[in-house]
Amino acid sequence: MTVATLEERYGALPPDRIAALDAAAVGAGVAILMLMEVAGWQVARCAWRMLRRRPAPVLVLAGRGNNGGDGLVAARHLLAWGCAVEAVVLGEEERLRGAVVDQLRAARGAGVAVRVTEDTARLADAAAAAALCVDALLGTGLRSAPREPDAGAITALERARVLSVDVPSGLDAGTGQAHDPCVSAEVTCTLTAVKSGLWTAEGRARAGRVVVADIGMPPAAWNACGLRPPAAVRAGALLTVPPPF
Repeated sequence: MTVATLEERYGALPPDRIAALDAAAVGAGVAILMLMEVAGWQVARCAWRMLRRRPAPVLVLAGRGNNGGDGLVAARHLLAWGCAVEAVVLGEEERLRGAVVDQLRAARGAGVAVRVTEDTARLADAAAAAALCVDALLGTGLRSAPREPDAGAITALERARVLSVDVPSGLDAGTGQAHDPCVSAEVTCTLTAVKSGLWTAEGRARAGRVVVADIGMPPAAWNACGLRPPAAVRAGALLTVPPPF
């Protein structure tokens, strides 16, 4: 397939269009929490496949934004499927805002062991002890090198088996540039459509195997943004994306 055909089938969303789609979905009455619930479930499905559909210890590293909320939803589902799940939200609890607060409450209520902290000193040991680490730290809005505490958490994942949510933390979702530090994932579960940076050689090298997940972005949102949804990403799809080279 040509790159153009691959992009038509799986998407090539730049970061500004991602934000516009989310805003358009909210305008159409589909709340971010609704999309986040499906997104986190798809991330959990991807993790479950990586674990060969067997319960195992999982570490979820969650950021302070929507990416972190996706990770906490995944943590809740993986716990329900029998995994021993530890989740760490990088931040100060009293300063958390938005959907991640709701997902933190839900994860704790479901029985997930969640810590909210900026201390990354023990994360490397926790990552080494896990069968799989879910990188839900930084999303598609990153434009410069990660700062602490995110940088320390990314470094802690250097020798771990990692599933990244949307893009590897530290990667520019638009250009595919890997900042320092940047996660090197075994698999990246990218949501709604492939992000444009994941079509670059550097982006793909950091992302590993790319899986794109349908999360139910409404047609009204695509139309409002003047965009076409990726042709293959529908009906709850969780699809491995071929490399463009």
